[in-house]
Amino acid sequence: MKKITELTEVRWRTVHYKDEYGNRERDTEEYKAKRPVKSVSAGPRFGHFFVDFIICQIIFYILQIAFLNLFKEYHDNYSLKTSLFLLNNIIVLIFYPSYYIISEHLWQKSPGKFLTKTIVIDEYGNKPELGTIILRSIIRIVPFEPFSSLSDDFSYAWHDKWSKTWVVTEVELAEIKRLQLEQSN
Repeated sequence: MKKITELTEVRWRTVHYKDEYGNRERDTEEYKAKRPVKSVSAGPRFGHFFVDFIICQIIFYILQIAFLNLFKEYHDNYSLKTSLFLLNNIIVLIFYPSYYIISEHLWQKSPGKFLTKTIVIDEYGNKPELGTIILRSIIRIVPFEPFSSLSDDFSYAWHDKWSKTWVVTEVELAEIKRLQLEQSN
């Protein structure tokens, strides 16, 4: 099966030639060109990030309340209170990538992507392997990474680029699968 970056499409271009009298003539000709992967643009990507961020904050808030109740119970024991504080911070640090790992491994999309009917695919248009999703999710911790998807029409963020994944609409995925079947010969 072809990689989604190797798919081609038919395009038309203008060509010039001279007729038998030496006059310049214009015509169009068909040619095959590499088809760009039409990943989701920056606007919906920001929407995904915002929805997922809100959901994570709600879960963090619930975790904070649980840990505050533990802190109140052990307010006299300084070493246990410090250990609980560190455990809380470790859980928060691990939770953010875990949120994406679990949702993208189970459904190929996070809750934010459900709203825009977009999906995460690998370089063959399939569901990414667990290792790829883990790498993709850990890369999200890189500072300023959310801003890497604000570049152009077909947004390709660092966590996509470095893990060789794409976020595409379900319509685009159907078109990719059609082209792969058509061009598999």
